[in-house]
Amino acid sequence: MVKTKIERTEVGIPGVVVFRVEGKLGFHENAKIQRLVEECLKRDIRTVIFDFLELSSLGGGVAKILRDFVDTLGAKGGKVSFVVKNDIVMQFLQDGEHTVPVYRSVLEAASASGVPAAGPASVTDASAKAGPNVICMSFDSGEASQSDTPAPTADTGTAGAESTAAESPDGEAEEIIAEIFGGPAAEVPPGWIDEPTSPFGGAAPQKKDDATVVELNRQLKRRILELKTLFSISADFNAIWDRKKLLDIFLLTSIAQGGVESAVFLENQGESFRPIMSKGVEVDALARLVVSTDAFGKTAGENNVIPLEAFTMLDDTKRTLANEGVEYVCPFRTKDGFSGLVLLGKRISGRGMKEEDFEFLRILVNIAQGAYDNALMFEHEHERTLGIVKTLISIIEENTLLKGTSELVSRYVGMTAKSMDYSEEQFKDLIYGTVLRDMGMVKVSDLILRSPRDLTKEEWEIIKKHPEDGAEMLSRMKFSEHVVDIVRTHHERFNGEGYPFGLRGKEIPLGARIISVVESYAAMIHERPTRPALSEHEALDTLKENYGLRYDREVVMQFARIMEKEIARSVRSGVTAS
Repeated sequence: MVKTKIERTEVGIPGVVVFRVEGKLGFHENAKIQRLVEECLKRDIRTVIFDFLELSSLGGGVAKILRDFVDTLGAKGGKVSFVVKNDIVMQFLQDGEHTVPVYRSVLEAASASGVPAAGPASVTDASAKAGPNVICMSFDSGEASQSDTPAPTADTGTAGAESTAAESPDGEAEEIIAEIFGGPAAEVPPGWIDEPTSPFGGAAPQKKDDATVVELNRQLKRRILELKTLFSISADFNAIWDRKKLLDIFLLTSIAQGGVESAVFLENQGESFRPIMSKGVEVDALARLVVSTDAFGKTAGENNVIPLEAFTMLDDTKRTLANEGVEYVCPFRTKDGFSGLVLLGKRISGRGMKEEDFEFLRILVNIAQGAYDNALMFEHEHERTLGIVKTLISIIEENTLLKGTSELVSRYVGMTAKSMDYSEEQFKDLIYGTVLRDMGMVKVSDLILRSPRDLTKEEWEIIKKHPEDGAEMLSRMKFSEHVVDIVRTHHERFNGEGYPFGLRGKEIPLGARIISVVESYAAMIHERPTRPALSEHEALDTLKENYGLRYDREVVMQFARIMEKEIARSVRSGVTAS
């Protein structure tokens, strides 16, 4: 049964190609999509549109190949666009670091690519025809019975293409290139696997008239691709230190590689397992996916992906999960024990999982469990380090006028940074930098810091050294350069009147610009020996009056929106925001 079909549709404009894809693009299609991309580049095609409206799932490997294609063709002055309606496919294409051009119709994509209005109409007309541009690209095509597979004909239409794909998967890619581009393929680049290799060295023996050997070679090639995919996934998972981000990628990968409609992670919270991350599930349904820890034994499953009906679980719980579309369950175990449950929905293809599918998912879950342990260990280490840092800064605050502001500043710096899409990889460093921003104050006498009079010029010069002194201390303590830069520049001002370097505008790191705004607000709402405290609204008005001068306007506006909501909430509850 052929699962993946690609049609090339001409739009009548030189250098513009539309590929319409049906079914799914998983790791089996990695090498073939790579060949398709390479052929486009060799033939100097400048505009490519992938019509994914009928695509049900997309693997991470294929998505990376397509994102690289966007970058490569863009560097050559071309453009690659995608037509997508499936949210899972959309999430795989947009990986957080790359933004690819995505549209809701071929017409919209063609127009955005500079295609005249007549072009998209021809796309629609041609897509309805099955002709020599129809190709099939699935290793699983061999599942069809002999009676279900159309016999090859002299015509090169759909039936002939499907039969060729089903009977000769090893030669499929070159036939694809010949069919889709209407001529012979260009020379295959080095490194692309065309023939399966033997694990004992040399080429695997193959007799074209020996169906058994052909099938063994097909299985070997599939296994090689699976191992490559798992190796790549393992490297990607273990490079993620954020637990929630890891679970997000894991669920997306489970959907793509398992060919299922949905995936949910339930976390062990003592008396029950509760959903903390989900893909492809309605929000309203999540509350019904809570599973009591009494519903099954803690040895259930032994780390295997198991059909729901065969899983050791109370019948009432099974019925509830089945009603929400769950078909497969897998325990999620870490060093701390039974940490969670992975729930998978029904297969997109309609058929159940085969033994190799279960084996692949079992290895995928084991990889995720190891990466989850690492992320959890990193999270605990971060919490311990931050606890030490906060204790240290509280000692510093005891001898300064900063007492009581550290928690407030770090909280609202974090909220403002998240509202401005601050880099997730550097967010923890931002919090460290915020808490430790005045580390250098340990070198300043408390007689100066607590003086009720205006400071002399010499005393100000001593104070103005604390950013550099603090940065130097943290550098010696092996904090990251991002933390050090934030501490060094947190007293710079947007108009260049800050210290110690007089940096202006975007020369100042974003983290330091955010701290500048929040720290000033905190200082204004606290009383000082030389002035009374301002009200929360007065402090916000002062910030708005000075944006573009002392403060970054965008940061002030984001912070003001957050604080206005906090103040309104505090008024309703009868407490102050500070």
